[in-house]
Amino acid sequence: MIYEYQALNRQGEKISDLIDAPSELSAKQKLKAKGLYPVKISRHDVIKKDTSSGSGGKFHEFYNKVTNYFSLKLSTKQIGVFSRQLSTLLHAGMPLLVAITDIIDQIENKNFKRIVVDIKEKLEEGTSLSNALARHSIIFSDMYINMVRVGENLGSLDHVIERLADIEEKKNLLKGKIQSALFYPAFLCLFSFGVILFLMVSAVPALERIFVEMGKELPLPTRIILGVSNILTSLYFVIPFILAVVLAVYLILRYKKTPEGKMKFDEIKLKMPLFSNLYKKQIVFNFTQNLGVLLNNRVDILKSFEIVKKLVKNTIIENQIEEVAKKVREGASVANSLSKSNFLPKLVLGMINAGESSDQLDTMLIRIGNVYETELDMTLSGLTSLIQPVIMLFLGAVLALIIISVLMPIFEMNLMV
Repeated sequence: MIYEYQALNRQGEKISDLIDAPSELSAKQKLKAKGLYPVKISRHDVIKKDTSSGSGGKFHEFYNKVTNYFSLKLSTKQIGVFSRQLSTLLHAGMPLLVAITDIIDQIENKNFKRIVVDIKEKLEEGTSLSNALARHSIIFSDMYINMVRVGENLGSLDHVIERLADIEEKKNLLKGKIQSALFYPAFLCLFSFGVILFLMVSAVPALERIFVEMGKELPLPTRIILGVSNILTSLYFVIPFILAVVLAVYLILRYKKTPEGKMKFDEIKLKMPLFSNLYKKQIVFNFTQNLGVLLNNRVDILKSFEIVKKLVKNTIIENQIEEVAKKVREGASVANSLSKSNFLPKLVLGMINAGESSDQLDTMLIRIGNVYETELDMTLSGLTSLIQPVIMLFLGAVLALIIISVLMPIFEMNLMV
């Protein structure tokens, strides 16, 4: 049984967490053995109802929703560690319920711990692991749930969980590489914008007073820079500008949620300069790697297409995969069906055809995925090395324009003297 507690440690600090114990008394004894003094302890409830009301309650509810959303996003990174721990314990011959109970104490993310606690409780009630995971589909993907279901049916749950651990670790590693590659260019862009904004709202207005005292007609570039500076320092501009930006972002996000808007944004991703090549390679990697793993773990071909369709996260590609699945359902081969789509390169289609002909489609797809994983690494490195000089050149050009525009009247005054 899982209990939620609030306790004080030896330093007098308040701690809130979950503990597994057969009774409330046992839970208190466990806490005291850990050097904690229980203040409050109650039976854990996974689904909590918000009884708050009024404006404060609404704000609290909104705050909880936002924090829960980000906490759930962070929870997805825990799946790889959870899967690795679970596969290790299952390989050691430990029963599933005991293994999950042992893992609960090692989980630090509170939201993810609540989810695993709920899974344990459902297992105690007699639910299968796949059905318990399906209750938390926002964290565990369809692919994860279906592979676990296949592992349960075939009696190879430990091997399936081990494969899922490999997949999740690879996915987190790739995501980390992409974020690391784009972090520095994003930082440079932000820094550049900050430097330019500081010059326009701080340095340029101070020089403008000197130019006014000169009483001379200023060159056109100088007048443009001073005009932009005046606009940026004017509250009559700043407030409407911020409101306009907020409104534009809201309308864009709202449009993006519509089927037409999602389709348009997905189309832009496929055609975006510099990034489209990386994005297309990531789609090929996701499609081939995940489809290969699903087929290798004996998931039905049509069910595999249905799962992979959701994993590529692009409406245009999803529609093409749906058409491929329809042709396969009608009796066409996978290679011929995929040849009618345009998201896979000809070389990949040729390899898929060879794999299907030799009855090793799953192995060939996984091999293609591994090749594209290396391709993604190389593309990321090349993209990072290309973006950084472009940003530096842009920043240098803008700063040079501001400095030259500001210095032109001073040079003219010196020439007259």
